[in-house]
Amino acid sequence: MSQLLLGVEVVLEETDSWIWKGGGFQSYTVSSAYNLIRKDNEAVSSQELRKLWRSKAIPSAMILAWRVMENKLATRVNLSRRGVKLESLRCVLCGKEEESSSHLFFGCSFAWRVWCLCFKWLGILFVTHIEPRCNFDHFRLSLPLETGLVVWNTIWVGVVSEIWSHRNRIIFNRGVADEKEVFAMAQVKAWSWVSTNSRLVSFSYSDWCLAPLECTRLVS
Repeated sequence: MSQLLLGVEVVLEETDSWIWKGGGFQSYTVSSAYNLIRKDNEAVSSQELRKLWRSKAIPSAMILAWRVMENKLATRVNLSRRGVKLESLRCVLCGKEEESSSHLFFGCSFAWRVWCLCFKWLGILFVTHIEPRCNFDHFRLSLPLETGLVVWNTIWVGVVSEIWSHRNRIIFNRGVADEKEVFAMAQVKAWSWVSTNSRLVSFSYSDWCLAPLECTRLVS
């Protein structure tokens, strides 16, 4: 039996084991090591998803973000893998590389400009990671406050959600790629989600645009 681990095929042979003596006997096999690593990865994955579900975004947007993390979105690369015939696999937003989830949302030059507008608005410096789960986790760690992580998660979901919506508008409605429009709509989405789902606090859209960190401090 074989398993794919970190891009390498690992052959799991129960007979290829050795005994380690250290206060007792303990058997070790390649398969037991693989299972241990897999359980650790699943634990990290579930922690990230719990953080995602605690955001203030609407359920449909959180599900979309989850699908991005799980690489289950109908990007051109994924559609091609499922046997769908496409004229091109190139990214709709930049036209340079194949449209995978990691590229579309985090590696694409258009998406990068959207994120740069977001970073400038929030007043943070952030080194992006093209792997969706790592990007989500690193974005959370960029928060310069002790509180407000649910808002930070919501902003991330808002940007991801609007990039996908903009991509679909270009394909189905002949829209034009406009990073400023994407960022502005992501701002509106995040503000509406946070203000609607945070009943104990209230701030205007202008406050949200001008002083996002101050607004973030108000939300636990």
